[in-house]
Amino acid sequence: MLGRSTHAIYYDSIHDEFTVPNPIAQSILTFKGSADGEEVPIRVIQGPLTQMRDPDLFTEDLVHNEMFVSVGYGVLVFPRDANGNVAPIRVLEGPPGAEFGFQAVAVDPVHNLLVITGFEKKTQSRIFVYDRTAQGQVQPKAMIGGPKSRFLASGGPLSVYPPKGEIIATSSGSDRLSPEAFAGVWNINDNGDVPPRWTIGGPGGALTRPKGVALDPKHKSILISDKGLNAVLTFYFPELY
Repeated sequence: MLGRSTHAIYYDSIHDEFTVPNPIAQSILTFKGSADGEEVPIRVIQGPLTQMRDPDLFTEDLVHNEMFVSVGYGVLVFPRDANGNVAPIRVLEGPPGAEFGFQAVAVDPVHNLLVITGFEKKTQSRIFVYDRTAQGQVQPKAMIGGPKSRFLASGGPLSVYPPKGEIIATSSGSDRLSPEAFAGVWNINDNGDVPPRWTIGGPGGALTRPKGVALDPKHKSILISDKGLNAVLTFYFPELY
């Protein structure tokens, strides 16, 4: 039941499961951590009640046992162990009349926040910060973006480091293999056109099309996958931790 265009994966080390989206089938699939070969998923979220529309990027909150799925027009929230044709327990959308589009999503369970990359008015990439339990058409608590932030083009995957409230977001720059591509670090208290506290890559740096970011606190490192380089790069980044 996997599809060619699976662009995300989440490993749950507590329950030894991993979850992936299938945008073509409008579904979220969960497998045993030991899955190997042609195995059936142990859970599938799929059907008209789910309100799925090209689910591509998602995350899980193991503290509150919830799953957050970005579907462009909003974020759908399900119980972590949801299965079948089930309705979301919450749906977050942009405020009434606003041109918001959502991409990647991350949860800070320590500060009870939801952090999302996306765009405003289709051309201005932004980082949105909401209350974790926000639902309906509401304004974000904070919105990071603008010339000083350098978060001007395609916003990509992100991660958060809850102990310090740090946001690590990637930007692909102005074209497909842009020398402006970078990963930047902001804080959950930032708002407006705020420059990143630290950056990796750009201009002319190591990144071209960052498509994934993961944190390794044990080794004080950050891992970034890059579609243009067809590689995963690991950077030693003790300042983050």
